[in-house]
Amino acid sequence: MSKIKRIWLNNFKFFGSSSPIELAGEHLLLYGENGSGKSSLCYGLNTLLDAAVNSPEKVQKQFALPSESEDSLINIHAKMDEGAERTNAFVSVEDNNGKVYQFSYRNLNSCQDTDLLESNLASDLINYQSLFRFQIPHSEQTSSLIDVFEYSVFPHLSFPAIHYHGKTLRNVKTMIKEYNEGPGYTTNAKGEHIIVYKNSQDYNDFLALEAHLNEKIQQLVDFININIYDKIQKFEYDFKVHLEYTSASHVKKDKSIERHRYNIELKLTEFEGTAVNVKYPSKFLNEARMTALAFCIRWCVLDYRLGQGEVPNALKILLLDDVMVSLDRCNRTKLIRIILDELAGKFQILFFTHDRSLYSYIIRELMNRNGISKEEDLLKTDIGWQFMEMFACRKGKVSEPIVQPYASSYTKARKYYQGDGGNVDFAACGNALRQAIEGAFKMIYTRLDITKNADGSSIDFSKTMLGDYIHLSKTHFPDLNIPLDAIHALDSIKNILLNPSSHYNPEMDFYGQELEIAFDVYHELSECDIRIVVPKNEEVIINIPTLDGAQHIYKTTMNQDLVAYKIMGQPEYRIRWIPMKLSFTYSGDNPQKEHREKNLRLNDFYMGNADYLRKKYGLHDGYVEDALSGINYKGRILKDYLR
Repeated sequence: MSKIKRIWLNNFKFFGSSSPIELAGEHLLLYGENGSGKSSLCYGLNTLLDAAVNSPEKVQKQFALPSESEDSLINIHAKMDEGAERTNAFVSVEDNNGKVYQFSYRNLNSCQDTDLLESNLASDLINYQSLFRFQIPHSEQTSSLIDVFEYSVFPHLSFPAIHYHGKTLRNVKTMIKEYNEGPGYTTNAKGEHIIVYKNSQDYNDFLALEAHLNEKIQQLVDFININIYDKIQKFEYDFKVHLEYTSASHVKKDKSIERHRYNIELKLTEFEGTAVNVKYPSKFLNEARMTALAFCIRWCVLDYRLGQGEVPNALKILLLDDVMVSLDRCNRTKLIRIILDELAGKFQILFFTHDRSLYSYIIRELMNRNGISKEEDLLKTDIGWQFMEMFACRKGKVSEPIVQPYASSYTKARKYYQGDGGNVDFAACGNALRQAIEGAFKMIYTRLDITKNADGSSIDFSKTMLGDYIHLSKTHFPDLNIPLDAIHALDSIKNILLNPSSHYNPEMDFYGQELEIAFDVYHELSECDIRIVVPKNEEVIINIPTLDGAQHIYKTTMNQDLVAYKIMGQPEYRIRWIPMKLSFTYSGDNPQKEHREKNLRLNDFYMGNADYLRKKYGLHDGYVEDALSGINYKGRILKDYLR
């Protein structure tokens, strides 16, 4: 498939005279604060894709002067060159094959371009508004989704082509538009303006179009019904829905058509194993479940579209704009994994967000997946992603968007410390370095699944600051045999350096020596090695031999990742044994099975059962009193994975 190499919006909506955004055919993660122009970028891409199915006249109106067209999308501050009649306003995309799609007032050559048409049908834009529309029926006391489909699904969906009134129709939105216009008119012997006769070709074509639409929409609905439950389960929800399609129909009269509008109705049929018949699902399901359901429906549509055949020259873009606004942290995590695991291999992902914490979370997730400990290393590693930030900056009296590559806090701290590209600024260095150290702590805590304060309450990482991490580390690190030397060093300088540097304090001195200590601590924290030994959903086996010759075999599927770590001077890897809900299947020499479910540590289970079997039967010499040597994963003991 083709991928976007370069995007260029010039004098378009919030964008003034600008430079191209270079993507190099990679996925994009973009942070944009509210009002930075992120929506303009989305609109530009959507406008370009829609131009494939719009008339040249409509596109031209979008690039006309505001005084000439109420549909104008030209930046209101755009100036015309001397002697020119038009502003240099355009939207341009270049793919990795060198093909350029560009639209301006005079350049309409890409309208009806075959590759762009295929790109429109193979791409999609999902934003918060389109997902929220699934919840609008709540206020309207209806379960109909037809308006949702007409707004966000049908414009980017193709059906097998049908010839109608001299045109070849593929786009569903266009088919529906033609159908709604009716079969056409003629004049009878009395000179009256009437609907074409039933035996006419025009009317037969109209009937064929109606049947075609009904058949193909029904097939789409059937596809969704077959596949949606599996997708809902990806969010770890247990409910079932059913979409019911009512066909479009009509009654022909002499001078008019009496229409019976088609409809897609959403029904909730099962909830957590219990059959239900809920008339208004949006009233029954909470906002998070409705958002997940909306995304699953759109996901099914994406799968349906991909199943329509390969289009090698088409751009396959999935633009996700603030899709997680109404999702809590748990559901955000699930959706991110769906995007990375299920969709990133099929589409070029353009992920836009105004949520800085979400932006940072996705970066950490990509670091985890690629075994990278430092943000600055991630940005230098070819993993197929571009990371950018977007801000609104004033130039005189005019605000314009600035799109720039993302730089890690550590990179910024080094820049301020060394004066790269400007003056040395120890205060700014201290502030950036504090953020870098907090990020390194957060990486360790999330990778090791340390989620509790000393009092047992949950850690709120969005509010956890440097002093909190130092206190937490003094509590948690000894239990993990992690040395505290660096933590004590950091504690000794935080009050005189890192914290004051974040606030206005003209009497505060900033010393390079303390900054160097902080840099050293950051390196110790960030160069930790944390690896997954046994991934979630994988099976491990325990075999404990007894003196009577029996083999006591226990099998369980991991409920969470089992990780190993080597941090801050530790001489060897250690397993992070955490309590998890484990279900065991037991088998011995005598055919028997038992199933038990407990919230426990895997090593505690190993040692506990060994003690039980020792007392009852005595243990054979083959028993190893070490969980790392006694627990097997894929035919190897866990210790083998720590070398």
